[in-house]
Amino acid sequence: MLPRRMKKAITDNPKKLANLIDLVNLPSTLRDFVGQSQISRLGCFMRVWSYIKTNNLQDSNNKNVVNCDEKLRSILLGKPQVELTELPALIKLHFPKEPK
Repeated sequence: MLPRRMKKAITDNPKKLANLIDLVNLPSTLRDFVGQSQISRLGCFMRVWSYIKTNNLQDSNNKNVVNCDEKLRSILLGKPQVELTELPALIKLHFPKEPK
């Protein structure tokens, strides 16, 4: 079940949904992290979020901050800490726009 804001954004612009769910060939750093050669941007974000939760990488004092381990740093531009609001933009960098 999607939040209302997301439902409205998708119905207003179906291309946004396509950009999130289209399979893309991954660069080597992201391929090593995810363990697949192709994945959607949404699927990749879900894998990264699952990794963060499984390895307890959220800061205990501020849940909006993720403390990156070496594996996570390799895909997040080497940053030691990342705010949750930055995460989608950092993952999006691995998914270049295709020329029209």
